[in-house]
Amino acid sequence: MNKLRIYIHIPFCQSKCQYCDFISYDNKDYLIDSYIDALIREIEFSNTLLKNKEITSIFLGGGTPTYLPAKYIRKILNKLTFTSKAEVSIEINPETVNKEKLFEYKKMGINRLSFGVQSLDNKLLRLMGRIHDKQTAINNIKLANELGFENISADLIFGYPLQTLEMYKKTLDEILTLPLKHLSCYSLSVEKNTTLHSMINKKILPTPNEQLDRQMYEITESKLLKYGFLQYELSNYAIKGYESKHNIGYWKQDEYLSFGLGAHSYYDQKRFHNTYDLPTYICTIKQNQLPHEEIENITLKEQEKEFIMLRLRLNEGFSLDTFKEKFSNSFRAKYELEIKELIEKNLIQITSNQVRLTTKGKDFSNQVFLMFF
Repeated sequence: MNKLRIYIHIPFCQSKCQYCDFISYDNKDYLIDSYIDALIREIEFSNTLLKNKEITSIFLGGGTPTYLPAKYIRKILNKLTFTSKAEVSIEINPETVNKEKLFEYKKMGINRLSFGVQSLDNKLLRLMGRIHDKQTAINNIKLANELGFENISADLIFGYPLQTLEMYKKTLDEILTLPLKHLSCYSLSVEKNTTLHSMINKKILPTPNEQLDRQMYEITESKLLKYGFLQYELSNYAIKGYESKHNIGYWKQDEYLSFGLGAHSYYDQKRFHNTYDLPTYICTIKQNQLPHEEIENITLKEQEKEFIMLRLRLNEGFSLDTFKEKFSNSFRAKYELEIKELIEKNLIQITSNQVRLTTKGKDFSNQVFLMFF
């Protein structure tokens, strides 16, 4: 059976964070029932695509999936056929779970929890617009572990306005005392149409400091390594064996189907996404139509460029043999000039059969990727 990964988008939140540009709403709870009904019908409409596929991972993201009562999550997962071998993850805002919810998640087959902690500094959490505090995050991570969840991840953000190096160091020191197997540490990206972007433009908050951001990035790797967390992707660290299978699937160009508002899919060498408009999404499915938009055939040339960019995000990079096998061409020969320049700048290294970013290359990864586009 061909392997397939599934993403489920839940666009509802209790409160929208200052930095968030994801498709999510904190004022449309009246549409939750209609949305879940539409989402389930979308999955049912896709039964032919799911047929003879082994679902290897499922990721419920948002928004805040755990903002919804657990019964909705159960209804969704009941529409998908997967075994206990599948990695089934759910994003969690620490404020939106309790013992009963976590217990329900475990019963329905969820085996990986991803806590959106972002920081363990209460002042910074309030500045970000987060609804939880430090102690709630700590307590619920510990509770999840006590209930038998072994594979627990946490997200952190660094480089936020007014966040000092000491604040970030303290968060790292405290998060590493918790029963976690995975950490995602993201450099802040200030996106347009966010409250944060507006606040920076109006000089209410300072522009993020790039030099401080890079210091935080370097500290992340060194601190986490001491606790056995190995970097396996630009922003992701794990105890060996607990890397996110779902995200690795994206970086290795596995096929995936995504369901829900604005969800993007890659299937049969085609890329498409659902409508970004919530009422349109619900109405289209009520009319027994799939809400797909911008269906694009991915050419071999595009696959090749994406292969280079996505694989170089991984610490392991990619092998010259794999490149030649997939694209019937020599990476060294085709990109001779680009390789020469990147090696001279100490941004990539080629050892034996493997191409990967250098330590410096990780800092300037976008510059590397642009060389191949």
